[in-house]
Amino acid sequence: MDPRPAPPPRERSLRLAGLAGRRVGVWGHGREGRAAVRAALAAGAAGVLVADSRPVDPAALPLGVAATADVADLAGCDVVVRSPGISPYREDARSLADRTLVTTGTGIALAEAAAQGVPVLCVTGTKGKSTTSALAAAVLTAAGRPAVHAGNIGTPLLDAVLDGVGDRTLVVEVSSYQAAAVPDFTGRGALTSLAPEHLDWHGSEETYFRDKLRVFTGCPERSVVVSAQARPLAQRYLDPAQLVDPAEVLPAGLTGRAQPVHLPGAHNLSNVAVALAACALLGLDLTATADAVVAAVAGFRALPHRLAPVATLDGVTFVDDTLSTTPVSVLAALDALADRPVTLIAGGQDRGLDYTGLARTLVQRRDTVALVTVPDTGARLAADVRREAGGAAVRLAETASLTEAVATAVATTAPGGVVLLSPGAPSYNRFRDYEELAATYEQILVDAGAERVGAS
Repeated sequence: MDPRPAPPPRERSLRLAGLAGRRVGVWGHGREGRAAVRAALAAGAAGVLVADSRPVDPAALPLGVAATADVADLAGCDVVVRSPGISPYREDARSLADRTLVTTGTGIALAEAAAQGVPVLCVTGTKGKSTTSALAAAVLTAAGRPAVHAGNIGTPLLDAVLDGVGDRTLVVEVSSYQAAAVPDFTGRGALTSLAPEHLDWHGSEETYFRDKLRVFTGCPERSVVVSAQARPLAQRYLDPAQLVDPAEVLPAGLTGRAQPVHLPGAHNLSNVAVALAACALLGLDLTATADAVVAAVAGFRALPHRLAPVATLDGVTFVDDTLSTTPVSVLAALDALADRPVTLIAGGQDRGLDYTGLARTLVQRRDTVALVTVPDTGARLAADVRREAGGAAVRLAETASLTEAVATAVATTAPGGVVLLSPGAPSYNRFRDYEELAATYEQILVDAGAERVGAS
Protein backbone atom coordinates (compact mmCIF):
# COMPACT_ATOMS: atom_id res chain seq x y z
CA MET A 1 0.00 0.00 0.00
CA ASP A 2 1.20 3.48 -0.79
CA PRO A 3 1.38 5.54 2.42
CA ARG A 4 0.60 8.80 0.65
CA PRO A 5 -3.07 9.65 0.15
CA ALA A 6 -4.47 11.02 -3.07
CA PRO A 7 -4.40 14.79 -3.60
CA PRO A 8 -6.87 16.62 -1.32
CA PRO A 9 -10.42 15.66 -2.38
CA ARG A 10 -11.53 19.29 -2.54
CA GLU A 11 -9.16 19.86 -5.44
CA ARG A 12 -11.48 19.47 -8.38
CA SER A 13 -12.10 20.83 -11.83
CA LEU A 14 -14.55 23.57 -12.69
CA ARG A 15 -15.25 25.64 -15.78
CA LEU A 16 -14.29 29.26 -16.35
CA ALA A 17 -17.82 30.28 -15.39
CA GLY A 18 -17.08 28.94 -11.92
CA LEU A 19 -14.69 31.87 -11.42
CA ALA A 20 -17.25 34.56 -12.29
CA GLY A 21 -18.15 36.91 -9.45
CA ARG A 22 -15.86 35.09 -7.02
CA ARG A 23 -12.69 36.04 -5.21
CA VAL A 24 -10.00 34.04 -6.99
CA GLY A 25 -6.58 33.25 -5.58
CA VAL A 26 -3.67 32.29 -7.81
CA TRP A 27 -0.89 30.39 -6.08
CA GLY A 28 2.32 30.88 -8.04
CA HIS A 29 3.03 33.62 -10.56
CA GLY A 30 5.04 31.79 -13.18
CA ARG A 31 3.83 31.07 -16.70
CA GLU A 32 0.86 28.97 -15.54
CA GLY A 33 0.01 31.44 -12.79
CA ARG A 34 -0.08 34.36 -15.21
CA ALA A 35 -2.43 32.35 -17.44
CA ALA A 36 -4.66 31.72 -14.40
CA VAL A 37 -4.77 35.45 -13.64
CA ARG A 38 -5.81 36.13 -17.24
CA ALA A 39 -8.49 33.43 -17.04
CA ALA A 40 -9.90 34.78 -13.77
CA LEU A 41 -10.16 38.30 -15.16
CA ALA A 42 -11.68 37.06 -18.43
CA ALA A 43 -14.26 35.05 -16.48
CA GLY A 44 -15.32 38.12 -14.48
CA ALA A 45 -13.80 37.34 -11.09
CA ALA A 46 -14.71 39.77 -8.32
CA GLY A 47 -11.03 40.10 -7.47
CA VAL A 48 -7.74 38.24 -7.88
CA LEU A 49 -5.03 37.72 -5.27
CA VAL A 50 -1.65 36.32 -6.38
CA ALA A 51 0.52 34.55 -3.81
CA ASP A 52 4.16 33.84 -4.61
CA SER A 53 7.22 33.36 -2.43
CA ARG A 54 9.13 35.57 -4.85
CA PRO A 55 8.36 39.30 -4.83
CA VAL A 56 5.64 40.29 -7.28
CA ASP A 57 5.62 43.94 -8.34
CA PRO A 58 2.04 45.14 -7.74
CA ALA A 59 2.55 47.85 -10.35
CA ALA A 60 3.10 45.16 -13.00
CA LEU A 61 -0.22 43.44 -12.23
CA PRO A 62 -3.45 44.14 -14.12
CA LEU A 63 -6.16 46.26 -12.53
CA GLY A 64 -8.09 44.25 -9.95
CA VAL A 65 -5.14 41.98 -9.08
CA ALA A 66 -3.29 42.19 -5.75
CA ALA A 67 -0.21 40.32 -4.54
CA THR A 68 0.94 38.71 -1.30
CA ALA A 69 3.93 36.65 -0.17
CA ASP A 70 1.85 34.72 2.40
CA VAL A 71 -0.05 31.73 1.03
CA ALA A 72 -2.28 31.78 4.11
CA ASP A 73 -3.90 34.93 2.70
CA LEU A 74 -5.43 32.78 -0.06
CA ALA A 75 -7.73 31.14 2.49
CA GLY A 76 -9.97 34.20 2.18
CA CYS A 77 -10.58 33.46 -1.51
CA ASP A 78 -13.57 31.51 -2.83
CA VAL A 79 -11.43 29.59 -5.34
CA VAL A 80 -7.66 29.10 -5.51
CA VAL A 81 -5.87 28.07 -8.72
CA ARG A 82 -2.75 26.15 -7.67
CA SER A 83 0.22 26.25 -10.07
CA PRO A 84 1.62 22.82 -11.10
CA GLY A 85 4.99 23.17 -9.40
CA ILE A 86 3.36 23.42 -5.97
CA SER A 87 2.77 19.93 -4.61
CA PRO A 88 -0.69 19.26 -3.10
CA TYR A 89 1.08 17.02 -0.57
CA ARG A 90 2.71 20.02 1.12
CA GLU A 91 1.28 20.86 4.52
CA ASP A 92 0.34 24.40 3.49
CA ALA A 93 -1.43 23.01 0.40
CA ARG A 94 -3.39 20.51 2.49
CA SER A 95 -4.34 23.24 4.94
CA LEU A 96 -5.51 25.52 2.16
CA ALA A 97 -7.57 22.76 0.53
CA ASP A 98 -9.33 22.20 3.88
CA ARG A 99 -10.34 25.87 4.04
CA THR A 100 -11.34 26.75 0.47
CA LEU A 101 -11.87 25.26 -3.00
CA VAL A 102 -8.54 24.53 -4.75
CA THR A 103 -8.30 23.73 -8.45
CA THR A 104 -5.71 23.93 -11.24
CA GLY A 105 -5.44 25.69 -14.58
CA THR A 106 -5.13 22.36 -16.38
CA GLY A 107 -8.35 21.13 -14.78
CA ILE A 108 -10.24 24.31 -15.68
CA ALA A 109 -9.00 24.28 -19.27
CA LEU A 110 -9.81 20.61 -19.87
CA ALA A 111 -13.28 21.03 -18.36
CA GLU A 112 -13.87 24.04 -20.61
CA ALA A 113 -12.66 22.18 -23.71
CA ALA A 114 -14.93 19.22 -22.91
CA ALA A 115 -17.94 21.48 -22.47
CA GLN A 116 -17.21 23.11 -25.83
CA GLY A 117 -16.94 19.73 -27.57
CA VAL A 118 -13.28 20.23 -28.49
CA PRO A 119 -11.48 16.96 -29.38
CA VAL A 120 -8.61 16.57 -26.89
CA LEU A 121 -5.57 14.30 -26.80
CA CYS A 122 -3.61 14.31 -23.53
CA VAL A 123 -0.04 13.02 -23.85
CA THR A 124 2.09 12.16 -20.86
CA GLY A 125 5.06 10.00 -19.95
CA THR A 126 8.27 10.34 -17.99
CA LYS A 127 10.13 11.12 -21.19
CA GLY A 128 8.99 11.56 -24.78
CA LYS A 129 5.79 13.47 -24.07
CA SER A 130 6.98 16.73 -25.64
CA THR A 131 8.18 15.11 -28.86
CA THR A 132 5.17 12.80 -29.11
CA SER A 133 2.58 15.51 -28.50
CA ALA A 134 4.27 17.95 -30.90
CA LEU A 135 4.54 15.23 -33.55
CA ALA A 136 0.89 14.21 -33.12
CA ALA A 137 -0.17 17.84 -33.62
CA ALA A 138 2.06 18.14 -36.70
CA VAL A 139 0.69 14.92 -38.22
CA LEU A 140 -2.93 15.89 -37.59
CA THR A 141 -2.39 19.30 -39.16
CA ALA A 142 -0.56 17.88 -42.20
CA ALA A 143 -3.35 15.37 -42.72
CA GLY A 144 -6.05 18.04 -42.80
CA ARG A 145 -7.04 18.03 -39.12
CA PRO A 146 -5.61 21.32 -37.76
CA ALA A 147 -4.38 20.99 -34.18
CA VAL A 148 -3.24 23.25 -31.36
CA HIS A 149 -0.26 22.05 -29.31
CA ALA A 150 -0.27 23.32 -25.71
CA GLY A 151 0.53 22.38 -22.13
CA ASN A 152 3.50 21.64 -19.91
CA ILE A 153 6.47 23.43 -21.52
CA GLY A 154 4.69 25.14 -24.40
CA THR A 155 1.71 27.49 -24.45
CA PRO A 156 -0.18 27.23 -21.13
CA LEU A 157 -3.36 25.25 -21.71
CA LEU A 158 -5.53 27.99 -20.22
CA ASP A 159 -4.08 30.50 -22.69
CA ALA A 160 -4.82 28.16 -25.59
CA VAL A 161 -8.44 27.78 -24.49
CA LEU A 162 -8.87 31.51 -23.88
CA ASP A 163 -7.44 32.29 -27.32
CA GLY A 164 -10.01 29.96 -28.87
CA VAL A 165 -9.42 26.49 -30.27
CA GLY A 166 -12.26 26.71 -32.77
CA ASP A 167 -12.69 23.54 -34.81
CA ARG A 168 -9.14 22.39 -34.17
CA THR A 169 -8.01 19.43 -32.09
CA LEU A 170 -6.28 20.22 -28.81
CA VAL A 171 -3.11 18.19 -28.23
CA VAL A 172 -1.93 18.63 -24.65
CA GLU A 173 1.42 17.74 -23.14
CA VAL A 174 0.69 16.85 -19.51
CA SER A 175 3.31 16.68 -16.74
CA SER A 176 2.92 14.47 -13.67
CA TYR A 177 2.25 17.63 -11.65
CA GLN A 178 -0.67 18.48 -13.93
CA ALA A 179 -1.92 14.91 -14.36
CA ALA A 180 -2.26 14.39 -10.60
CA ALA A 181 -5.03 16.99 -10.38
CA VAL A 182 -7.23 15.88 -13.31
CA PRO A 183 -9.27 12.74 -12.50
CA ASP A 184 -12.24 13.57 -14.75
CA PHE A 185 -10.74 13.79 -18.25
CA THR A 186 -12.69 11.61 -20.71
CA GLY A 187 -10.94 12.26 -24.03
CA ARG A 188 -8.12 10.37 -25.72
CA GLY A 189 -4.68 9.75 -24.26
CA ALA A 190 -1.15 8.65 -25.08
CA LEU A 191 1.50 7.32 -22.70
CA THR A 192 5.12 7.30 -23.88
CA SER A 193 7.23 5.88 -21.04
CA LEU A 194 7.38 5.40 -17.28
CA ALA A 195 10.33 5.61 -14.91
CA PRO A 196 10.72 7.15 -11.44
CA GLU A 197 10.96 10.95 -11.45
CA HIS A 198 9.97 13.99 -9.37
CA LEU A 199 10.03 11.95 -6.17
CA ASP A 200 10.51 15.11 -4.11
CA TRP A 201 7.11 16.40 -5.36
CA HIS A 202 5.19 13.12 -5.26
CA GLY A 203 6.90 11.54 -2.27
CA SER A 204 7.42 7.99 -3.58
CA GLU A 205 7.67 5.99 -6.79
CA GLU A 206 4.25 4.48 -6.19
CA THR A 207 2.65 7.90 -5.77
CA TYR A 208 4.46 9.24 -8.82
CA PHE A 209 3.12 6.48 -11.07
CA ARG A 210 -0.38 6.79 -9.64
CA ASP A 211 -0.38 10.57 -10.03
CA LYS A 212 1.08 10.38 -13.53
CA LEU A 213 -1.74 8.11 -14.72
CA ARG A 214 -4.54 9.77 -12.79
CA VAL A 215 -5.37 11.94 -15.81
CA PHE A 216 -6.50 8.81 -17.67
CA THR A 217 -8.64 7.20 -14.95
CA GLY A 218 -11.87 8.64 -16.39
CA CYS A 219 -11.13 7.72 -20.00
CA PRO A 220 -13.34 5.12 -21.75
CA GLU A 221 -12.24 1.71 -22.98
CA ARG A 222 -9.63 1.59 -25.75
CA SER A 223 -8.85 5.29 -25.49
CA VAL A 224 -5.24 5.43 -24.26
CA VAL A 225 -2.33 4.44 -26.52
CA VAL A 226 0.54 3.00 -24.49
CA SER A 227 4.12 2.17 -25.44
CA ALA A 228 5.46 -1.33 -24.83
CA GLN A 229 7.83 0.05 -22.19
CA ALA A 230 5.05 1.70 -20.19
CA ARG A 231 2.35 -0.99 -20.44
CA PRO A 232 3.38 -3.21 -17.49
CA LEU A 233 3.16 -0.31 -15.05
CA ALA A 234 0.18 1.33 -16.74
CA GLN A 235 -2.02 -1.70 -16.34
CA ARG A 236 -1.34 -1.70 -12.61
CA TYR A 237 -2.94 1.72 -12.24
CA LEU A 238 -5.47 1.78 -15.08
CA ASP A 239 -8.08 -0.63 -16.36
CA PRO A 240 -6.25 -2.72 -19.01
CA ALA A 241 -9.36 -2.35 -21.17
CA GLN A 242 -8.52 1.35 -21.53
CA LEU A 243 -5.13 0.62 -23.07
CA VAL A 244 -4.31 0.24 -26.77
CA ASP A 245 -1.01 -0.98 -28.20
CA PRO A 246 0.09 1.01 -31.28
CA ALA A 247 0.23 -2.09 -33.46
CA GLU A 248 -3.49 -2.66 -32.89
CA VAL A 249 -4.48 0.49 -34.79
CA LEU A 250 -1.60 1.29 -37.14
CA PRO A 251 -2.02 0.25 -40.80
CA ALA A 252 0.39 -2.46 -41.96
CA GLY A 253 3.61 -1.01 -43.32
CA LEU A 254 3.03 2.57 -42.16
CA THR A 255 5.72 2.59 -39.47
CA GLY A 256 8.21 1.29 -42.01
CA ARG A 257 7.45 4.24 -44.28
CA ALA A 258 7.10 6.90 -41.57
CA GLN A 259 10.73 7.31 -40.57
CA PRO A 260 11.78 10.15 -38.24
CA VAL A 261 14.83 11.28 -40.21
CA HIS A 262 15.74 13.99 -37.71
CA LEU A 263 14.92 12.07 -34.50
CA PRO A 264 17.70 9.62 -33.59
CA GLY A 265 17.29 6.65 -31.29
CA ALA A 266 15.00 3.67 -30.76
CA HIS A 267 13.01 5.64 -28.19
CA ASN A 268 11.96 8.05 -30.93
CA LEU A 269 10.72 5.19 -33.12
CA SER A 270 8.46 4.29 -30.20
CA ASN A 271 7.39 7.92 -29.86
CA VAL A 272 6.43 8.01 -33.55
CA ALA A 273 4.35 4.85 -33.23
CA VAL A 274 2.53 6.20 -30.16
CA ALA A 275 1.88 9.56 -31.84
CA LEU A 276 0.47 7.96 -35.00
CA ALA A 277 -1.67 5.53 -33.03
CA ALA A 278 -3.05 8.41 -30.97
CA CYS A 279 -4.02 10.18 -34.19
CA ALA A 280 -5.86 7.05 -35.23
CA LEU A 281 -7.80 7.04 -31.93
CA LEU A 282 -8.82 10.62 -32.72
CA GLY A 283 -10.38 9.36 -35.94
CA LEU A 284 -7.65 10.19 -38.47
CA ASP A 285 -7.66 7.76 -41.39
CA LEU A 286 -3.96 6.92 -41.53
CA THR A 287 -4.34 4.87 -44.70
CA ALA A 288 -6.08 7.59 -46.70
CA THR A 289 -3.64 10.25 -45.47
CA ALA A 290 -0.51 8.08 -45.50
CA ASP A 291 1.51 10.29 -47.86
CA ALA A 292 0.88 13.41 -45.74
CA VAL A 293 1.61 11.48 -42.54
CA VAL A 294 4.90 10.09 -43.87
CA ALA A 295 6.00 13.55 -45.03
CA ALA A 296 5.12 15.09 -41.65
CA VAL A 297 7.14 12.50 -39.74
CA ALA A 298 10.13 12.81 -42.10
CA GLY A 299 10.14 16.59 -41.80
CA PHE A 300 9.71 16.74 -38.04
CA ARG A 301 12.80 17.97 -36.21
CA ALA A 302 13.89 17.49 -32.63
CA LEU A 303 12.48 20.06 -30.26
CA PRO A 304 14.91 22.33 -28.42
CA HIS A 305 16.91 20.73 -25.60
CA ARG A 306 16.25 17.15 -26.75
CA LEU A 307 19.36 15.68 -28.35
CA ALA A 308 19.77 18.94 -30.26
CA PRO A 309 23.20 19.74 -31.78
CA VAL A 310 23.99 23.33 -30.78
CA ALA A 311 27.66 23.96 -31.63
CA THR A 312 30.82 22.55 -33.18
CA LEU A 313 34.48 23.10 -32.33
CA ASP A 314 37.53 21.44 -33.90
CA GLY A 315 35.49 18.57 -35.33
CA VAL A 316 33.56 17.93 -32.09
CA THR A 317 29.77 18.25 -31.98
CA PHE A 318 28.14 19.62 -28.83
CA VAL A 319 24.64 18.37 -28.08
CA ASP A 320 22.02 19.91 -25.78
CA ASP A 321 19.89 17.27 -24.05
CA THR A 322 19.10 19.38 -20.99
CA LEU A 323 15.53 18.08 -20.76
CA SER A 324 17.05 14.73 -19.81
CA THR A 325 16.35 14.64 -16.07
CA THR A 326 16.39 10.90 -15.33
CA PRO A 327 18.96 8.11 -15.73
CA VAL A 328 16.62 6.39 -18.20
CA SER A 329 16.63 9.40 -20.52
CA VAL A 330 20.44 9.55 -20.41
CA LEU A 331 20.57 5.91 -21.47
CA ALA A 332 18.22 6.68 -24.38
CA ALA A 333 20.49 9.54 -25.47
CA LEU A 334 23.58 7.31 -25.33
CA ASP A 335 21.79 4.67 -27.38
CA ALA A 336 20.88 7.28 -29.99
CA LEU A 337 24.56 8.26 -30.29
CA ALA A 338 25.95 4.73 -30.09
CA ASP A 339 27.78 5.06 -33.41
CA ARG A 340 30.03 7.89 -32.16
CA PRO A 341 32.44 8.36 -29.25
CA VAL A 342 30.71 10.39 -26.54
CA THR A 343 31.82 12.56 -23.64
CA LEU A 344 28.83 12.73 -21.30
CA ILE A 345 28.37 15.69 -18.97
CA ALA A 346 25.92 14.69 -16.23
CA GLY A 347 24.75 15.87 -12.82
CA GLY A 348 22.23 18.20 -11.21
CA GLN A 349 19.75 18.45 -8.36
CA ASP A 350 19.60 15.29 -6.26
CA ARG A 351 16.07 13.92 -5.94
CA GLY A 352 17.10 10.48 -4.74
CA LEU A 353 16.95 8.62 -8.06
CA ASP A 354 18.93 5.41 -8.52
CA TYR A 355 21.98 5.84 -10.79
CA THR A 356 23.41 2.33 -10.54
CA GLY A 357 21.91 1.19 -13.85
CA LEU A 358 23.36 4.18 -15.67
CA ALA A 359 26.71 3.63 -13.95
CA ARG A 360 26.73 -0.02 -15.03
CA THR A 361 26.11 0.97 -18.66
CA LEU A 362 28.86 3.61 -18.54
CA VAL A 363 31.31 0.99 -17.30
CA GLN A 364 30.22 -1.42 -20.03
CA ARG A 365 30.76 1.31 -22.66
CA ARG A 366 33.94 2.76 -21.14
CA ASP A 367 35.77 2.36 -24.47
CA THR A 368 33.32 4.69 -26.24
CA VAL A 369 31.84 6.86 -23.47
CA ALA A 370 33.72 9.17 -21.10
CA LEU A 371 32.01 10.76 -18.11
CA VAL A 372 32.40 14.29 -16.77
CA THR A 373 30.27 15.09 -13.72
CA VAL A 374 28.91 18.25 -12.13
CA PRO A 375 27.29 18.68 -8.68
CA ASP A 376 25.19 17.49 -6.98
CA THR A 377 24.29 14.05 -8.36
CA GLY A 378 27.59 13.91 -10.22
CA ALA A 379 29.43 12.82 -7.09
CA ARG A 380 27.00 9.96 -6.51
CA LEU A 381 27.12 8.88 -10.16
CA ALA A 382 30.93 8.95 -10.11
CA ALA A 383 30.98 6.81 -6.98
CA ASP A 384 28.57 4.33 -8.58
CA VAL A 385 30.75 4.14 -11.69
CA ARG A 386 33.89 3.42 -9.65
CA ARG A 387 32.06 0.76 -7.65
CA GLU A 388 30.66 -0.90 -10.80
CA ALA A 389 34.12 -0.77 -12.45
CA GLY A 390 35.64 -2.76 -9.60
CA GLY A 391 39.11 -1.41 -10.27
CA ALA A 392 38.89 -1.39 -14.08
CA ALA A 393 40.08 1.80 -15.75
CA VAL A 394 37.29 4.26 -16.59
CA ARG A 395 37.42 7.69 -18.17
CA LEU A 396 35.93 9.82 -15.43
CA ALA A 397 36.43 13.43 -14.33
CA GLU A 398 34.60 15.13 -11.46
CA THR A 399 34.26 18.90 -11.80
CA ALA A 400 32.82 21.66 -9.63
CA SER A 401 30.90 23.61 -12.28
CA LEU A 402 29.47 23.51 -15.78
CA THR A 403 32.26 25.81 -16.99
CA GLU A 404 34.91 23.42 -15.69
CA ALA A 405 33.02 20.43 -17.10
CA VAL A 406 32.82 21.91 -20.59
CA ALA A 407 36.51 22.86 -20.52
CA THR A 408 37.38 19.29 -19.52
CA ALA A 409 35.20 17.86 -22.28
CA VAL A 410 36.69 20.19 -24.91
CA ALA A 411 40.22 19.21 -23.87
CA THR A 412 39.60 15.45 -23.88
CA THR A 413 37.18 14.80 -26.77
CA ALA A 414 38.80 13.88 -30.08
CA PRO A 415 37.58 15.19 -33.46
CA GLY A 416 34.56 13.26 -34.66
CA GLY A 417 33.28 12.84 -31.12
CA VAL A 418 30.23 14.23 -29.35
CA VAL A 419 30.00 16.15 -26.10
CA LEU A 420 26.56 15.38 -24.70
CA LEU A 421 25.05 17.51 -21.93
CA SER A 422 22.42 15.10 -20.62
CA PRO A 423 22.18 15.81 -16.88
CA GLY A 424 20.02 12.91 -15.74
CA ALA A 425 18.71 15.29 -13.08
CA PRO A 426 16.98 18.69 -12.88
CA SER A 427 19.09 21.82 -12.89
CA TYR A 428 17.43 23.76 -10.07
CA ASN A 429 20.43 23.36 -7.76
CA ARG A 430 22.47 25.73 -9.95
CA PHE A 431 20.12 27.26 -12.56
CA ARG A 432 16.63 28.72 -12.75
CA ASP A 433 15.54 25.92 -15.10
CA TYR A 434 16.73 23.73 -18.00
CA GLU A 435 16.49 26.66 -20.41
CA GLU A 436 18.97 28.72 -18.38
CA LEU A 437 21.22 25.66 -18.15
CA ALA A 438 21.10 25.25 -21.94
CA ALA A 439 21.74 28.93 -22.58
CA THR A 440 24.71 28.87 -20.22
CA TYR A 441 26.10 25.77 -21.95
CA GLU A 442 25.89 27.46 -25.35
CA GLN A 443 27.46 30.66 -24.07
CA ILE A 444 30.38 28.75 -22.55
CA LEU A 445 30.92 27.04 -25.91
CA VAL A 446 30.76 30.31 -27.85
CA ASP A 447 33.23 31.88 -25.42
CA ALA A 448 35.54 28.91 -26.10
CA GLY A 449 35.43 29.62 -29.83
CA ALA A 450 32.73 27.15 -30.89
CA GLU A 451 30.43 27.91 -33.81
CA ARG A 452 26.71 27.65 -33.20
CA VAL A 453 24.94 25.10 -35.38
CA GLY A 454 23.10 26.97 -38.08
CA ALA A 455 25.15 30.14 -37.62
CA SER A 456 26.27 31.83 -40.80
